[in-house]
Formats: sequence, C-alpha cells, structure tokens
Amino acid sequence: MSSLSGSALLAVFAVVCALLVLKAQVLGAATAATRGRLKKFINPEDAVWLGGEHVNPDDERVQRIFRAHRNDLENLLPFFVGGTLYILGGAATTAGAAYFGVFLLARYAHTFAYLKHKARLRRDAFTLGWLVTIAMSIHAAWASLASVLA
Repeated sequence: MSSLSGSALLAVFAVVCALLVLKAQVLGAATAATRGRLKKFINPEDAVWLGGEHVNPDDERVQRIFRAHRNDLENLLPFFVGGTLYILGGAATTAGAAYFGVFLLARYAHTFAYLKHKARLRRDAFTLGWLVTIAMSIHAAWASLASVLA
C-alpha cells in the first residue's frame, strides 16, 4: 500500500511543476536583465531605444543564462508530459513522488551548475533528470498498459 494518495501525488506534481516553471521564468527574465545591465542588445532597435550597443552574437554572460533557460525548456516539456501520464496511468504514488522530487533537485542543480561554470555537476544533473524522465515515462506506460490488460 502506498503512503500517498493519488490526489496527494497530483498536489506534489503541481508544486514541482510550479517551481520548475518559476525557475524557467526567472531565467528568461535574467537574460533580458543581463542584456540591460550590460547595455548590449541583440536587436538593433533595442540598442537605439535603450541607449546601448548592438551586438551579435550576445555577450557570453547573456548566452550562458539563455542556454540554461533553453535547456530547461527542452527538458521540462517531456517531464510535464511524462508526469501527467504517470498520474493518469495510476502508477505507484510513492515512486511518483520520488521521481518528481529527484527531477526538481536535478534541474535546480543543473541551473546552478550552468550559471557557476561547473561542467561535471551540470552533466551529472542533466543526466539524472533525463534518466528520471525516461524511467518515469516507462513506468507510466507500463502502469497504463497493465490497467488496460487487467
């Protein structure tokens, strides 16, 4: 018997998704804020309007935040879909909470590592999050199939 109910797992998933979305939004805003602080803009009209320099490509400090943000967007969609299918498939709630929590920690560690230039931690955090998404999605598919065949 699981220690969490299905509705509790949905609540855990909702909190994890909200924290991941907020982090992605902060990275998006940080990209623009860093451009403004540096007065280096990728669009010429922004440079004219905001009194800065037009640069192409972006300054490396802006690019680093942008790459972390893009990596989030590439990884969050598969996690959101896999997590939703996991819940809808009625898979084990305790394992689901573990999947969700580990993914959240991995993505926060990935962003920290990206912004602090820690390559090994960045790779390990990315890999952990990727493996969680794969395992969770397989678990979701198996649970869904089992419920259909039962």
